[in-house]
Amino acid sequence: MEWLRIDDPIGAVPVHGLCGIWGTLSLGLFARGQYGATGPVRPDNSAPLVGLFYGGGLQLLKAQLIGSACVALATFGVALAVMYAVNALGMLRLPAEMEAYGMDLHEHGISAYPEYVISALGAPSGMSQELPTAQVTAKSATRIPVTDMAS
Repeated sequence: MEWLRIDDPIGAVPVHGLCGIWGTLSLGLFARGQYGATGPVRPDNSAPLVGLFYGGGLQLLKAQLIGSACVALATFGVALAVMYAVNALGMLRLPAEMEAYGMDLHEHGISAYPEYVISALGAPSGMSQELPTAQVTAKSATRIPVTDMAS
């Protein structure tokens, strides 16, 4: 996700999205015919499900692929609509001052990733005298990491 420059700090897409799709598709590949399709009360074992690798052909794999695609498209569509609505209400972005300070620091009083950037803004109160002040430009309103701790 980082290589694609997609901000997913909790790893929801790889864990829930990609692993969920893999789990769904793996039924179409590895089902051994021990269990049937879900019924209204219990599984219908009169027609057991058999995956591609156990001689079931592509029928179950196609069904799982269609189901995964439908869920992914519906989820993407709803998420896109919600994000457009939140953006239209002006609630998607933080003010520039809060972005420069860092939302974690502003809202929770601690940096979410202290191992990446250490600055006077992101340091605990006991360390602030040991660190140079952070440089924030009004034009970019982004935090500039301090690389030389000696100066």
